Amino acid sequence: MTGLTRRSALGALTVAGVAAATQVRAQAKTTLKIAYPAWDTKEQEKAVTGIFADYEKANPDVKIELISLPFPVLRQRLVVSARAGDPPDIAYVDGRWVPEMAVPGLLQDISAGVAKLDRADWYAEPWKGATIGGKIFAVPDRIDPWMIYYNTDHFEKAGLKNFPKTMEELAQAAVKLTGDGVYGWGLIGAKDASLISRYINFLYAFHGDLLTPDGRKSAFAAPDSVAALRFYTDLLIKYKAAQPSAMANGLNDVNQLFMTGRASMIVDGPWRQGSLREQAPTLKWAVAQVPPAAGKSPRYLTSSWYYTLFKGGKNQEAAFKFVDFLVKPENMARSVVTLPARKSAARDPRFATPEYKPWVEAIPAAVPFTVTDKFTEIADVVGDAVQQVLGGRADADKAAADASKKIDGIVG
Repeated sequence: MTGLTRRSALGALTVAGVAAATQVRAQAKTTLKIAYPAWDTKEQEKAVTGIFADYEKANPDVKIELISLPFPVLRQRLVVSARAGDPPDIAYVDGRWVPEMAVPGLLQDISAGVAKLDRADWYAEPWKGATIGGKIFAVPDRIDPWMIYYNTDHFEKAGLKNFPKTMEELAQAAVKLTGDGVYGWGLIGAKDASLISRYINFLYAFHGDLLTPDGRKSAFAAPDSVAALRFYTDLLIKYKAAQPSAMANGLNDVNQLFMTGRASMIVDGPWRQGSLREQAPTLKWAVAQVPPAAGKSPRYLTSSWYYTLFKGGKNQEAAFKFVDFLVKPENMARSVVTLPARKSAARDPRFATPEYKPWVEAIPAAVPFTVTDKFTEIADVVGDAVQQVLGGRADADKAAADASKKIDGIVG
């Protein structure tokens, strides 16, 4: 061993051995890919990525790889990758997508893992959207009751001291608020993805539904459902209390009307608060529960977001362990931009503020989207019905009847 002592040779071998072992351990790391929609706020991004880092620190054999995609393309990308056999290990998804991906067999049945969770600590409603055919395909993380945002300056000027208690009172208030270039209600009539979520609040307020409880037939032509369609479109047609361009207006148009003081009321979820503060800092507004139709109990929409695993994933056990970590009360309370789906997380001091109070109080009367893998197709039919009435091509009864036949054809 020229130029090398036995001790130095052994030392070199030891160093090489340590290096090799380190390399093996590095190669043995489990990488978990999680698909997440683009961040609502910088604060949310910081909180969620911080939770990921905490998990990696506590589990050095795991690396979390974040795949961040814009909301409009997230569902499509997930479906394409799952069908191609290369899905992420975990995805954070809108509740409407769960049945649409579970029924074709893209999502993993996680009933066994969920059975080990303290489900009594979750609000009950989000689990309905996670359960298809008695099997559970998702874990609820966030719950978003929808409420009405209203311009408090407009209400004061119109002499409206209290928010309407019924849909009928809402129409009367909208009429009072309309004038001088201001419209009482910002109405979405364009057939885009934002219409169904706004419209369904009115459908629920009248105790109407898209489908019968068994999900096998349309409920869109039932009297309560027809009354909802008539009321929604009458805000423009009969009461003249919505912007004349409603039929062509989507979400961005209506938000702009509200932020510039040209619409007095809109319906939206809790995430809208942040954008209003950022984009319209001088606007004075408050929120109120969506009022029911006369003689009905409160009933309005809640949307939810879930963690899901894909069928055929290579790291199922490690992936569910990570989900279990993400939905721990302290982590859920940190990560959600709206309200947590767990009761204990909702008791976190972060949510014990006047800002969150009305949203927390709204949870008990909030109902999820209709659980069906045909939701997108049904929403398209509902959009057609709304446009037919707004465009004067049919009255509410005929539009609802025609739509109901099409919905029966979709789910039949």
